[in-house]
Amino acid sequence: LGELLELNCVVLIVVRYDAGVSERLTGLLLAQRTKVPSSLATRKRESRETMEKSPRSDPELQRLLETTWTDRHDTGVGFRYRLNIERERVAPGSFHFLILLNRKRLTERRQPEAFQLDAAYDPDRFNFTRVDPAEVQHELVRPIPTSILINNSPVTLFHSLVVPNRARQCSQLLTPDGVRIAFELLLRLPDRRYRIGYNSPGAQASVNHLHLHLLRIDEDLYVQRAELIAMKNSPYLHRLPDHLPARGYCLVVRDPNRELDRVCGELLRLLETLVQRQMAHNLFWTWTHLAGAAELRVFVFPRVRQCVNKLACSFNAAFLELAGFVSVGTVADYEQLTEATIVRALRDAQGDVYGALRDFE
Repeated sequence: LGELLELNCVVLIVVRYDAGVSERLTGLLLAQRTKVPSSLATRKRESRETMEKSPRSDPELQRLLETTWTDRHDTGVGFRYRLNIERERVAPGSFHFLILLNRKRLTERRQPEAFQLDAAYDPDRFNFTRVDPAEVQHELVRPIPTSILINNSPVTLFHSLVVPNRARQCSQLLTPDGVRIAFELLLRLPDRRYRIGYNSPGAQASVNHLHLHLLRIDEDLYVQRAELIAMKNSPYLHRLPDHLPARGYCLVVRDPNRELDRVCGELLRLLETLVQRQMAHNLFWTWTHLAGAAELRVFVFPRVRQCVNKLACSFNAAFLELAGFVSVGTVADYEQLTEATIVRALRDAQGDVYGALRDFE
């Protein structure tokens, strides 16, 4: 293990299951063939065009993530339901909201909890140290100790939870490690269809234990191509134009080797400002293009008002919806939602963000 760390390799602790018996293995593993669930075969659509190599690229990490997720999903180990996207469509309009019907997430998921932005971590409530061991996919040792768990109520194929420093039992406020691991994971995964999202307390977070969401989304979202307004005090920070569905800010990484530290620092300063003003927030990390030259963007969607209640309902305004991906749990919502109703719901959830942060700009 020491020799691997000297070589700056990614070291994984992988939990594998066979007939109910678990065995913990440490080290780099040989590639395995991944059996794609037949019900999800049409959503797999792997292609070389979405696989980009970079100095940080780690195909073995991606293979392990997908293999462990698929193995558990195929056998029903750890999952509350088999992912079944019954229908999907693109809402007519300028922003091409992707709307999907996933009824089981509404009826079968763990009941979310309600808590506010300044809520302290409570070890007596549900947290990710209590998950069934079958839900643990990997333990990343470098660059930051991070647990990768299946999301047992998935929204998309390969939907996982990213839990930095799980044993420290931090509350759901983003830490420097949480910010950094989001960038590092997307830079390491060759497939640019992977995205990362985060909901703060008071902004649809369901568990007060620091975690982010890792998902694969095959379609382009409006935030990838959205124009940005440069801000005078930073070459990396931008504001979203008023005509977009969501209000917020975007930081852009063009050269990770030169810019990543500074972008992480600016993002943390923005988040500190929001916390000081008791403004809940959602974040979304994505590449601008799924092939070819691309930038890495992280969007910050603040809220003037925190969510008072967190209920399992068909349509929530959380990081996915703000970014243009709308998963609903009822046929009525699936059939009736329009671009106008979605935009109205997002703006109602956020409030007058730019007015509240006028002095920040």
